[in-house]
Amino acid sequence: MRYFSEMNKSYAYYKKLLSSIFILLAICILYSSKAFSYELNAATSYDFSSLGDFEENKSVIIEKATKDACFNAFKKYIATFDQDKLQNYKRVKNKIESNIKSYMVCDQIVDENLDFSKSTYSIVVKANINSSKIDQEMINSSAVKTSTDEPSEIVMFMLSRTVTSVKQKDKRVTKIEQNTNSEDVNQLEAENEGEIVISSETVSTKKSVTGGNTIESSPDIFYEIKDGYNETISGGMEEILNSAGFELVPSWEFENLDQVNKDIKIAFVTEDDLPPNLRRAISKEMKAEGISFYITGIFDIGKLEVDSATGNKVVNVSVVRATLWGANSRGRFKSVSTVSGNQRKGKGTSYDQAVKNAIRLCSQSVAKQMVSKLNAKGVN
Repeated sequence: MRYFSEMNKSYAYYKKLLSSIFILLAICILYSSKAFSYELNAATSYDFSSLGDFEENKSVIIEKATKDACFNAFKKYIATFDQDKLQNYKRVKNKIESNIKSYMVCDQIVDENLDFSKSTYSIVVKANINSSKIDQEMINSSAVKTSTDEPSEIVMFMLSRTVTSVKQKDKRVTKIEQNTNSEDVNQLEAENEGEIVISSETVSTKKSVTGGNTIESSPDIFYEIKDGYNETISGGMEEILNSAGFELVPSWEFENLDQVNKDIKIAFVTEDDLPPNLRRAISKEMKAEGISFYITGIFDIGKLEVDSATGNKVVNVSVVRATLWGANSRGRFKSVSTVSGNQRKGKGTSYDQAVKNAIRLCSQSVAKQMVSKLNAKGVN
């Protein structure tokens, strides 16, 4: 009996464990589908007068109206694209729109209205567009990727940092005081029995003007470079860049850049961009190695916050400026893509986990925007 009792306990334990795993997987799948979809409502008013009676042709009318409303939803989604992304979409437009059902789920009617007097059937649908799949189609059309079977090497010079100190400069105040004295003399002439009589009146005026200006300088901000997150930066960008036909190469592989890598860390302690002498040194080595692209930029790690609802650690990471440099036909490196103002928040049970999650999200966003700009320019 004891044996069967233990078996029942084990069975109950594993049943509970499997149930928990199943629930967890379901949540992950649900979250995943939401994370990569764009949800919106759209409407249309379909004129069915040419089809005849509504009841006799109900299924056909609803199907056609739904199709029109869904396409309107897709057009609303396309309208959110910036200029670069819209330019890239034109290359894959026919492929996507000829098989639009593969890129969206649009089968939920949220409102409908039938107007017999006008023979119109109005409908509102909810559409879930697979934005991730559409982005991937645009990345696959990359000019870099389609120009050759061999990926183009790209070297990354991107680091992360935190603020260590902020030095606020004193305000410079300029005061101006201006005093003016003036006298006005009024004279009157009159002739009295052959004599000229002159009378005068003097009016004195004192005027005082004060003013000035105050000049307030921006504070000097000093940072500390954090080497521990370099792998997270490259990991976040690598998948996107690889899909676009690039192969990410770490900068430490180049012996001639050892001192440059050290100088980059020093420069990013106080600056948001690399000075010209370091860019020239990098460009010279890239040209010698036959590499046409490299990326520079810095990830600023914000202060630690705590989510009051969950107790999780929250950290904001921002990229002030990230630049992709490319060699032209004469081997000179020019800025071909610049991304700025990107920021993402990461959550985790620890500070380190929250930072890594934020950097990963931010680096993915930067890589997507860079690829989008490259594709729009047709760089190869």
